[in-house]
Amino acid sequence: MLALLGLPLSVILLESTNTDLGTVPTLGIHWMFALAVLGIAIYGEDLSFADLGFRKPTVVDLGYLLITTVGILLVYTVTPPLIEGLGLPVGEGGGLVGTSAGIGVAIAYAVTIGTVEEILFRGYPIERLLAYTDSSLVAGGFTWVVFTAAHAVNWPLGSLLQTAAVAAMLTVVYLRRRTLAPVVGAHVFVWVFAALGQFYG
Repeated sequence: MLALLGLPLSVILLESTNTDLGTVPTLGIHWMFALAVLGIAIYGEDLSFADLGFRKPTVVDLGYLLITTVGILLVYTVTPPLIEGLGLPVGEGGGLVGTSAGIGVAIAYAVTIGTVEEILFRGYPIERLLAYTDSSLVAGGFTWVVFTAAHAVNWPLGSLLQTAAVAAMLTVVYLRRRTLAPVVGAHVFVWVFAALGQFYG
């Protein structure tokens, strides 16, 4: 439960107390949750890194990484007119850090979000649910719902629909390949592209 609920509950707590930690401490909290989950899994549950999705990628995974990256970028470029036509609100900036933070911090944020979210919402929970249920539908469906709901904490409905589509794509790719490499890579690349566009676009 720490993997799936830790970050969303921390966001709710910070927002309910009107606490603004700043970007760097926020990154620290993300890594703290990821390391805690990995530590519990490896030392408490006696799992291997492979059991958590850290499997060696193949050349095929590079193709999945590229296709997934393009797919995610298409979601964010093709869906805005549809969402706007439905009259749904979309968040400004997509959760990016402000330009005052600097490009280095923005890249670190992109790498952190892409890596930590895939560990907490894809790798660990999907593998554990597969071990208990032997059902890709249950493992993928449950984690997809929780990931989408976690973003509902501070994302408007239009952005949430985009997130749901992206999460579905990442979940399917992970279940297909059973390695974090293509989903982490795609997630990070998309955030890096967004950060570069914010600073240099």
